[in-house]
Amino acid sequence: MIHTRTEYAITGYDELLQGVFLRFLRKGTSEEFREANQRLLQTMREYSTQRVNLDVLHLGLVSPEDQRWMANLIIPRLAELAPNNYLYIAVVVPESTFTRLAMKSIEDMSNGKGICDYCQFPNLVEAKQWLFLQPSGVLVK
Repeated sequence: MIHTRTEYAITGYDELLQGVFLRFLRKGTSEEFREANQRLLQTMREYSTQRVNLDVLHLGLVSPEDQRWMANLIIPRLAELAPNNYLYIAVVVPESTFTRLAMKSIEDMSNGKGICDYCQFPNLVEAKQWLFLQPSGVLVK
């Protein structure tokens, strides 16, 4: 289910996965990157879960400032909104060395906080398979 959509990124809730997602559709500016992540926070407020799927295949470069901002502000806020204040984040990364290194930097900073498991995957299938094995924290009614 799509929650928000722009030409740059889509946020939503995957009912089967019981997780939120952020899918980048093209390269963008720092402002667009930050705005998309703010929309992911809004999605998480509406659909609280421990599972987060990020698809950065089309993201492009992420500045060191935006990497730190993501690891030190967005991920902790997402964790605060998650059941048990803990996240399982599966990131689909491209072959691009620069994007992969940026995501690795965010992964290293985030995993060190003790609030999430942040793992990279080469495709959406593997990312979702890993997320399915993690607790969702979603209470089934």
